[in-house]
Amino acid sequence: MNEERDHQATDLRRIAHLDMDAFFAAVEQLDEPRYRGRAVIVGGLGPRGVVSTASYEARKFGVGSAMPMARARKLCPQGIFLAPRFPRYVEISRKVRAILHQYSSVVEPVSIDEAFFDLTGEDRAEEIVAIIKAHVKQETGLTCSVGLAPNRFLSKVASELQKPDGLVIIDQEHVQQILDPLSVRMIWGVGKVTERRLRGLGISLIRDLRRTSLSQLMREFGSMGKVLYRLARGEDATPLNRKSKSSSVSREVTFAQDIYSKEHMEEIVRDLAQNVSAQLRRGQLVGKTVRIKIRYPDFETVTRQASLVVATDSTRIIEGMALDLLLRRVDIAGRGVRLIGVGVGRLSKTSVRQLPLFPEDETISDRTPSQESVQDGHRSLARGKEQIAEA
Repeated sequence: MNEERDHQATDLRRIAHLDMDAFFAAVEQLDEPRYRGRAVIVGGLGPRGVVSTASYEARKFGVGSAMPMARARKLCPQGIFLAPRFPRYVEISRKVRAILHQYSSVVEPVSIDEAFFDLTGEDRAEEIVAIIKAHVKQETGLTCSVGLAPNRFLSKVASELQKPDGLVIIDQEHVQQILDPLSVRMIWGVGKVTERRLRGLGISLIRDLRRTSLSQLMREFGSMGKVLYRLARGEDATPLNRKSKSSSVSREVTFAQDIYSKEHMEEIVRDLAQNVSAQLRRGQLVGKTVRIKIRYPDFETVTRQASLVVATDSTRIIEGMALDLLLRRVDIAGRGVRLIGVGVGRLSKTSVRQLPLFPEDETISDRTPSQESVQDGHRSLARGKEQIAEA
């Protein structure tokens, strides 16, 4: 009975999802006219770097987020390869969020380039999302894709259906009409391995998943079976989280394909740790716990954390602890991974941070998060890369 009431309540909601189109690459094309219309690939430029974002021109060659940069160079040798300029991306991201707050009192950022926002009770919700798209374009010069639907899951699906520069509205009456012909990969939590298992059961489309009994899905996938059953019907009662003062800073990346290479995982952790520490310094924050999050192909999720005696914003310390958690306290031997996250918690302002016991606890490199290199006349960050799977 409670589940039925929850589902009925979602019918009355109007949840929107905004996703900036190929964000990092689009910013580079915005700032450098020579890059427009060309394949732009942003990410770590070292031998073990990974792709943060590929422009739509680069995606035609098979380049995608979280792909090893070496593979991207082989797929698209004519591409323009750039290190991220994170401060510039943050500048634009803040402008976009400020716009959203003008139209909604509940905004839930998901990452630097996407956010959910609540338009429940707005009689002009459909008009408002169109206005927001135009406002973002006018203010930033960039396009975004927006979905409006009765819940988070459906709004995320909607925003992906007509990328780039899309606007899709899903009303309750047409949920199954829109979901049924889509691949099961559109379901949250369905990665390459889960998709293979579903196909082994004769399930390739959401329509097939919807027609599968709950008992069979629970038998095959355990508790995740219930999630699959509900999402195939467009049911998601998850509320939006109104962001207040943050108690932690974290970044995570979901991979288009599960990764198995330990070296690739280590590189992702390094990049995430560098990004988290850079964000701490921008916010004049330090933290006393370092956390790592791993999600396996079967949707099992584990988190591990360790505590510090002295709060820190040091890239070296955060990166080292995160790598230690990955290699010593998480089972990655022979197991694929679909998501990796790094976070720092128990935050306090830098002004009240304890002084380190020894001078070497602070490194000069940690005080230069915007260390720059010049490439093709462009300012590019040598540190502080962010690995976020973007659309």
